[in-house]
Amino acid sequence: MIYIETERLKLRDYKQQDLEVFKHMNVDPEVRKYFSDMMSFKRSEMALWHMQKEIEATGLGLYAVEEKASGEFIGFIGVQYMEATPDYSMDIMPCYEIGWRLIQQAWGKGYATEGAQAVLDYVRPRIDLPLYSFTSVNNEASMNVMEKIGLKRIKTFKHPLIDPRHPMNLQVLYKDVSQ
Repeated sequence: MIYIETERLKLRDYKQQDLEVFKHMNVDPEVRKYFSDMMSFKRSEMALWHMQKEIEATGLGLYAVEEKASGEFIGFIGVQYMEATPDYSMDIMPCYEIGWRLIQQAWGKGYATEGAQAVLDYVRPRIDLPLYSFTSVNNEASMNVMEKIGLKRIKTFKHPLIDPRHPMNLQVLYKDVSQ
């Protein structure tokens, strides 16, 4: 099913043929540059089908992104519901997080901004919780997308799931203040 369409993108359900690209995207050192680890092929497969189940259950999630011109899967853009658990808690929870991850070949074309703006427009009337986005303080590309879609920088924080000694532990938090 297609949930959102933009001029150049389709945000849709995942397909089996997306899996190989997804797995390789998650072991690309440049794509994972601002994450604390790489994702194994098995972990990627589990993540992809988990994301699909969330979309099926709620209509909201981290949607597969297809480039209209080529018909190729290029990553994901969407939202995920976040709530505190015994292992993971942040003072902003419960909330939604907007995020994206695209293959390198899709970078620099404005796809993340185009898709993220469309996701914001789609989810705002469908959610009643705050919406945030966060990334490593070093990830200027993602921070630029956050600012282009109108999110406001709130603070920096230490991510509770990342080793305090890891360089990606320090994160920056943005919030959708239009709600």
